[in-house]
Amino acid sequence: MAWTKTDDDSIVDSGGKGINDEHKRFVDDYANPHAWLLTADNLHEQAAAIYSRRSGSSILTRRNAKGEVLQETRGVDKSVFLLGGFALENAIKAFLVYENPHWISNGRLSGELKSHKLTGLRGRSKLIPYKRTYTHVLEAFESGLDSWFRYPCALTMQDTQEGQNLYDHLWLGYTKLMSAYGKTLVTLLDKEWKGPHGSHGCWKVRGETLGWRGKALPPQYRRPNRGIVR
Repeated sequence: MAWTKTDDDSIVDSGGKGINDEHKRFVDDYANPHAWLLTADNLHEQAAAIYSRRSGSSILTRRNAKGEVLQETRGVDKSVFLLGGFALENAIKAFLVYENPHWISNGRLSGELKSHKLTGLRGRSKLIPYKRTYTHVLEAFESGLDSWFRYPCALTMQDTQEGQNLYDHLWLGYTKLMSAYGKTLVTLLDKEWKGPHGSHGCWKVRGETLGWRGKALPPQYRRPNRGIVR
């Protein structure tokens, strides 16, 4: 792509659009903290929907040569771990982008955001709730984001892990974390956020966010109360 310099020292491409315009659009449309929250909320909603049907899922059983049960897991657990893990990652990155707007400047993400390690990402935020607790939940949901959540194995035998059970205490911890993240992010985004390249904005979030019930939706957007059909 060819770039040229104009009289006012701005840089434009051959189509007449400035680099700074593209960089600002990257922030405004794609990389701002609200966009990260929206993605987290979408993934969380799908994870919760699948988990709600977990009791009817298939059961995978591993036995040894003697027929003894070594492990039993629900068939949907891998999907819930995958969606929940990426929901957590996007929510944590919403905090990081909110606190470090320069990490999304110049039309690209900083290397500080290029990680799936939830515990490490959490450690970079100053505003995130439960900064030193529920670490076991983050460790469980990050354990397979690069491997067993998505593939049957990792790149090497040394990196390959067994699939985990989605125990009740893990799911309860996950929902506790997400609710706290949702509440805090909604509060933060209600104030003006200033991003790079002159980008700024505030977002009025209503209804349920990451499992946290905030201010009610306007009447026209609420789901109808169907009542009981007799």
